[in-house]
Amino acid sequence: MDSFKYKSPAKINTFLNVLSKRDDGYHDIYTHFELINYFDEINFVPSTKNSFFCNDPCLIKGNIIQKTCNWFNEVYNKKQIFNINLKKNIPYGSGLGSASSNSASTLRFLCMYHGEKIQNLDKTEISKKLGADVPIFLEQKSGFASGVGEVFEKEYSFKSEYLIISPNFNISTKDLYNSKFLQTNYQPDKKTNSFFEPLKQESHEFKAFYDYLIDIGGERFKYKLKLTGTGSSVFLENPLRSDIELFKRNTKKKFRIFVAKSLEYN
Repeated sequence: MDSFKYKSPAKINTFLNVLSKRDDGYHDIYTHFELINYFDEINFVPSTKNSFFCNDPCLIKGNIIQKTCNWFNEVYNKKQIFNINLKKNIPYGSGLGSASSNSASTLRFLCMYHGEKIQNLDKTEISKKLGADVPIFLEQKSGFASGVGEVFEKEYSFKSEYLIISPNFNISTKDLYNSKFLQTNYQPDKKTNSFFEPLKQESHEFKAFYDYLIDIGGERFKYKLKLTGTGSSVFLENPLRSDIELFKRNTKKKFRIFVAKSLEYN
């Protein structure tokens, strides 16, 4: 029986500006997505019975991959079902885009399998039904984006190395967008993430995590640590080897760390 394997890359937002709230309840943003070489792995096998397996039991119920398959079947009037196996490596709810990346990989597979053109997918509809970041992952390139995140404006990669520091808790993107502490950027600012301050105000867990990292590394990390997106993880760009070793020695099971590079692609 045929088996189709796809790799879903993680991403970081090197900056993320919330520009305004729209009449439809969504927010216009301006951001830069950097795809990195850290992956989930998805295996699809055509089947007569729909099934889903994952090495993280928490993700089995209501997962984005099955939701994406259902959306595709409805839009394209398909009935194909699969045995799906997800190997989850990217921390879920950490701001690294794992769910959106999984959804985009699923769409790419379904388009290939059914002979549909990826460029014909309705990216606005996808951003609202499956996730604002999904269209960007469909591009398979790093670059600048706007709209609710679905408008790919310009390809660009920093070609850097990143130290990702991911704590053992998740953050709700919806809650951050609804935060009373969220302020809009009237002008784009490529050095800031609009969600950093609201996150420190809204989440006692994140504030304690961030303060612990500053205690470890000192004041200089206040200007170096950046938020990966709207989740709980932070990153250092082009870290020193001594920085990596410093955080390795001080995890105390409070967080996990990994080093990744900008994704190379054709």
